[in-house]
Amino acid sequence: MGKNNEKEKKQFSRRKFLTRAGSGLAGTIALVYFGRSFIRRGISGFIAELDMPSGISNFDQHLWFEINADNTITLKSPKVEMGQSIFTGYAMLVAEELDVELEMIHVVHANSATGIITRTGASSSTSSLYIDIREIAATLRETLKLGAAKLWGVDPGSINTKSGILSVGENQMSYAELANLTKEWEVAETPELRPSDSFKYVGKHIKRLDLTDKVLGKTIYGIDTTLPNMVFGAVLYSPFIGGKLRGSDFSEAENSSGMLKVVQGNNWIGVVAETRYAAEIAVGKIKATWDHDPSYNTQSAFEAVTVGIGTEVNMQREGDPDRIAHEEIKCEYRTPLGFHANMEPSIMVADAEGDKVTLYTSYQNNEFLHQTTADALGFKTENVIIKPTFLGGGFGRRSFLHNAVEATRLSQAVGRPVHLINNRQQEFQNSFVRPNTHHILKGKMDGQGKIKALQHELATGPMGFMAMPAIAKPILGADFIVAGHGTRIGYTIENVKATIWQSELPFMTSMWRGVGMFANTFAIESFMDELAHRAGKDPLQFRLEHCGDTVQLKRRKNLLELIGERSEWHKPMEIGIGRGLAVCDDHKTIAAAVVDLRIEEGQIKILKVFQAIDPGKIINPNGVLQQVEGATMMGISASLFEECTIENGQFVQTNFHNYQVAKLIDTPEIDILMYEGSKKPSGVGEPPISPIAPAIANAIFNLTGIRLRSLPLQKAFDGAKRLDN
Repeated sequence: MGKNNEKEKKQFSRRKFLTRAGSGLAGTIALVYFGRSFIRRGISGFIAELDMPSGISNFDQHLWFEINADNTITLKSPKVEMGQSIFTGYAMLVAEELDVELEMIHVVHANSATGIITRTGASSSTSSLYIDIREIAATLRETLKLGAAKLWGVDPGSINTKSGILSVGENQMSYAELANLTKEWEVAETPELRPSDSFKYVGKHIKRLDLTDKVLGKTIYGIDTTLPNMVFGAVLYSPFIGGKLRGSDFSEAENSSGMLKVVQGNNWIGVVAETRYAAEIAVGKIKATWDHDPSYNTQSAFEAVTVGIGTEVNMQREGDPDRIAHEEIKCEYRTPLGFHANMEPSIMVADAEGDKVTLYTSYQNNEFLHQTTADALGFKTENVIIKPTFLGGGFGRRSFLHNAVEATRLSQAVGRPVHLINNRQQEFQNSFVRPNTHHILKGKMDGQGKIKALQHELATGPMGFMAMPAIAKPILGADFIVAGHGTRIGYTIENVKATIWQSELPFMTSMWRGVGMFANTFAIESFMDELAHRAGKDPLQFRLEHCGDTVQLKRRKNLLELIGERSEWHKPMEIGIGRGLAVCDDHKTIAAAVVDLRIEEGQIKILKVFQAIDPGKIINPNGVLQQVEGATMMGISASLFEECTIENGQFVQTNFHNYQVAKLIDTPEIDILMYEGSKKPSGVGEPPISPIAPAIANAIFNLTGIRLRSLPLQKAFDGAKRLDN
């Protein structure tokens, strides 16, 4: 469709879907400085029930769609495809409202010059746009009808649309033919959306639209990007935590074969060479000294992140939780630092010319990338063009740290496009890590095995302040929105209290798949099992008895009952096999897991995982299955093996040879149950990861009688066996 004229812009600005401008969280935070203790608890509860916003405020259909000459439709996605299959889901939603066949839709990444770019994450890509993207497609359909009505001199309401064809009586024309004839458009009012019982695609198992290209190796990821006259960069960063560049000598690097230029930036030194190999050899010849603290180690981080240390913020208080002073049971849990370990390291291709740059990147938060790059370089935002590619994994690692400034400076230095990629050691040592956590839980029960009071205290480093306005930190006090996600007690208990203690760490910590929910679910659901054992009750029945009558708890109870039936929970297990259960509520998605395992030669062997998920309205069941399978394996990996450690002021792990992750041999049978407990969709990618760790730990107790209260569980199990011996 052609460019907007002024009339169109005025009409379009009145459209109802332009009024939705993302989350009101920033404004809410700005209003609550006074009365913070009470309001913090209110925000905590509000965030727990919040529908995750899309992060998009411009719904001009011209920025979303192109009608091609062959009558196919190009949808320019503002969110990036990083394996979660959102391109297929978006195409399904568009097909329903635009009256075209699914195969007629081609989904591409929007770029900042011709479309809308925003953040991707929090398992909200589909749910946050479920209504909006349908409204935009439906509005385009009605706009096409208006154009055809003017051409044919008929009432727009008399025109039918089917398979990309407009027709009334003997008049018939394709969308593409109309678009070719029309120079100025009158934008229609947003119509009512199609009822779900008329859906042709939504709810059906649809294969990924990008599957064939990926199998054939045609899909372009950031690492695959190639431009004419392109050269290669490499950057030297501090190998130490908090290291500051004290001195450098790059004379030997300047004389290295294939070298073009050495550039020194803010605490980094970069080189540009004709080949990647030449760049890596040259950067290895730079001699640098760094100021750092060589005494900092893993224990330092554990001591800093401990309940009672740092900023304290109360997140939840109901009834009289102080009656727990003489608690019946108290347990402590810990989770370690963790790397994101995405397959494709951070990649940036910069093509700079004067005060302009085009960036080709596989990055999650392109809105953040756009603004921060412009600010750091002193460029106008319109002079920074972001062209996203497919991502080889994200998991939060690619949300708030990028190498665009370094790539641009290198490109400016040589006047050619520069391909810059972190090596694996830099990806581990010079980027974000998941913060370690410490939990203290206290509970008191009555004589009938009902929990009367429960307290949860969490200590953690921050995860989400980079995503919030600067005013957020002094007002909120601690990151209970992201790092504290899942801290609140999600069961019906008369007296509850949840508190977060936040400490600052000398290295970068940020979002990791499942954010705080992963660690908090491990602690709370492990503790629920301990309380059930103390009460002499079945763990499933114990949880059901503490699910009240709120909408979310009814959904939780329903899913627990469903997974109990699916897994045949009450059927006696074979000798030598343990079974454990856990459940969580992650932004209106309920996820539950049952794990069967045994011990083989001292190693924890997962035999089968039953996963049940209630994400509300399911767009593509096939996509949900894939997401749950991926989350299950990532959960097994993080639960059993993954741990980031520090020695002599430096991260020990530098690659997969000393950072253990789950392998193909560790893959169990995975049985997935999906249930629609709401008419609105919610997140899928993150919720299923969180019940895995406590379900495994509870299964180990069921089999061996050993309680493991720290991750990774294989290391904890090895330690417990040594103590027994």
